Amino acid sequence: MIGKLALISSSLLLLPARAQQPAPDTSSYKFSADIGKLLLSGTPGANQFAAWEYSYIGQYQAALEAWDTPRQPLRKLPTADSAAFAALHGVPAHSYILGRARTARIVIINEAHHNPRHRAFTASLLPDLAGLGFRYFAVEGLNEQDSVLNQRGYPMLQSGFYTKEPQFSNLLRLAARTRYQLVPYDYGFSHAGDAGARVEGREMAQARNIQRILQADPQAKIVVHCGFSHLNEGPNGLGGQPAMARRLRELTGIDPLTIDQTELSESGTRGGENARYRLARAAGSAVLLDDRQQPFTATGNDMTVDLMVFHPRTTYRAGRPTWVFGAGRRPVAVAGRVTVGFPCLVLAYAAGEALAQAIPVDVVELQRARPPQQLALAPGKYTIVAKDQVGNQQTWPLNL
Repeated sequence: MIGKLALISSSLLLLPARAQQPAPDTSSYKFSADIGKLLLSGTPGANQFAAWEYSYIGQYQAALEAWDTPRQPLRKLPTADSAAFAALHGVPAHSYILGRARTARIVIINEAHHNPRHRAFTASLLPDLAGLGFRYFAVEGLNEQDSVLNQRGYPMLQSGFYTKEPQFSNLLRLAARTRYQLVPYDYGFSHAGDAGARVEGREMAQARNIQRILQADPQAKIVVHCGFSHLNEGPNGLGGQPAMARRLRELTGIDPLTIDQTELSESGTRGGENARYRLARAAGSAVLLDDRQQPFTATGNDMTVDLMVFHPRTTYRAGRPTWVFGAGRRPVAVAGRVTVGFPCLVLAYAAGEALAQAIPVDVVELQRARPPQQLALAPGKYTIVAKDQVGNQQTWPLNL
């Protein structure tokens, strides 16, 4: 997709024309109308695939709603449990995690694959974890066949599956700039056999691949970013099998610091979250402590972790979740200069990256009938691309 993005701001400067570059491959990014058709198709797993696709184009709320389709019935806690949970007090998650990480060798933090907020939170931790000596960033979503990722310093479309989501790509860019060694670890297992055998093979392969970092560098300090229950340290962590985190502990003798973001995050519909989430109170991302200063981790669903992060409901700015404006990013208006048809996808590509296979640093879908969303961009140079549903495209450089 090629686009001619414009910015409504005196601080934005359109750059002179350059030599023709290969057009970026925008086929990985679908329009919300097409994603909606997928959601209604009745195809097994359609809600998951739709949620992922919405996340790729910055449709955060739609991603949450798709994941929750069909909506589950509300569940209530027993009165005593409700009272005990409501009595917890929140402390800022960022500083609490860093305090616990000072004595850790391995930190494992998870994400829900449809929720880019979790990637943004992990990104917020990486620079300070680097200051504590962590130098390896093992990432579930990376393709082990991208052998030059660390030399290149940024992901491309072939670098992974979930990694084409802009917050994920920005997480990897930040890790590379912060001098982490990016390490893929979700490979080397068979897809054959029954469900139990597949789970066992995958969890063990993941653990062994991370163990290899320590075999090559016995003093290594590692941050692991995984999906959902792979960080479960319980004996029946995933599908009745020990999950990656427990197997890694058994292989290495190192007890990892495990941090869950999925249990206490918002749902697609207010009130659709689990019962504890609806009782939690904290102004920002928090770890909930009891009167003995111990973190809450008990959910009654066999999740065994060291910490759980509560993320409050998202607030919005310029049509975007406020958390996309971290790391020096600010709202950048684009709708006024778009000349292709509406709706259109607008993608921002970082200058200096190989445009043909690059992953955009941000994507929005603009609807003429709605208040336009704005891109979230840090100061720098970009190639802006806009395309409409019938294939019309524009492209132009932007300097912020």
